[in-house]
Amino acid sequence: SSSSVVANKGLLNKPGDNNCFLNSAIQVLWHLDVFRKNFRQLNGHSCMGASCIFCALKDIFQQFQYSKDEALPPTLLRSALAETFQQQSRFQLGLMDDAAECFVSAITYVSTMVIHMVTLAKLQVTYAPLPHCIPHQKFGLSLVEQCVCQCGATSEPLTFIEMVHYVSASALREEDVAMRIRYGTSDQKFGRVVRVASSWGDMRSCPSDCGAQIEMRKVLMNCPDVVSIGIVWDSAEPQVKDIISLVHALGTTLKLTDLFHTVVDERALRADLYLVGMVCYYGKHYSTFFFHTKLRKWVYFDDAQVSEVGKRWSNVISKCIKGHHQPLLLLYSNPNSSSISTSSAP
Repeated sequence: SSSSVVANKGLLNKPGDNNCFLNSAIQVLWHLDVFRKNFRQLNGHSCMGASCIFCALKDIFQQFQYSKDEALPPTLLRSALAETFQQQSRFQLGLMDDAAECFVSAITYVSTMVIHMVTLAKLQVTYAPLPHCIPHQKFGLSLVEQCVCQCGATSEPLTFIEMVHYVSASALREEDVAMRIRYGTSDQKFGRVVRVASSWGDMRSCPSDCGAQIEMRKVLMNCPDVVSIGIVWDSAEPQVKDIISLVHALGTTLKLTDLFHTVVDERALRADLYLVGMVCYYGKHYSTFFFHTKLRKWVYFDDAQVSEVGKRWSNVISKCIKGHHQPLLLLYSNPNSSSISTSSAP
């Protein structure tokens, strides 16, 4: 079936390999139905030979689908990433790195190969996304940022694409408390909690110097099928009570109209995205929770170890608190997403 796969495979992480960040990124890419189904349609690309991320990702996906092994080696993709990002000193063999940045770098680089926009020194991002560009059509938040003051002054609009929407863990916790006091609950309002928390410490001076401090307004121009929320912690070893309050603050539904001041695309006005995945961190180690669409259960991936957690989000909360897992990356997906157009793909 193209919707999901029943067999859950782990990924190897031998002593000294420090593959856990990559393994988490691979599990996210494989279990995100939106990415897996669309990536399957793409074949032609600007191949980089032995260091080709596109080929390495195709290879690991083939192993996920057909291998009889319970745990797979991520060796090819690890080597391809190390070679590709050598000049930036990122994702190098044997060294630990960031799972969220690995996830974004992999999907972005795959697309640059498909649309023939690869440079080894720097990723090029197009602001006129092609129909077959998975990151920009499915993952990218196409935003316009602008200051609008009550005095009538406005700043020059800034247009950019955001692959991960970051928010402070402490701001998220405090805004969740404020929302519960104000409304009696923060359920179904997680997008608003994230929007307000994201603006903390980001006040700007009025463009005409009237003296006012104003919030930067963000307008969403498109309707992405996947929204990635990155959580930035003040400490690599936070107090357990902070982990508990943060985990309880997380919402399982995300409305794009709550997340941004204005949405332009009519589809975004109606879109509800649902929490399907979460990358966590504990003790210098990454692991991943993902909702398996065919099993209808949450599954926990810790390198080669794979275990079912349960059917409910509350089961994930319990395991997170028990294991002191810090949520770092949340994946929200539109269950009614459509396939990309491959008519313009090579």
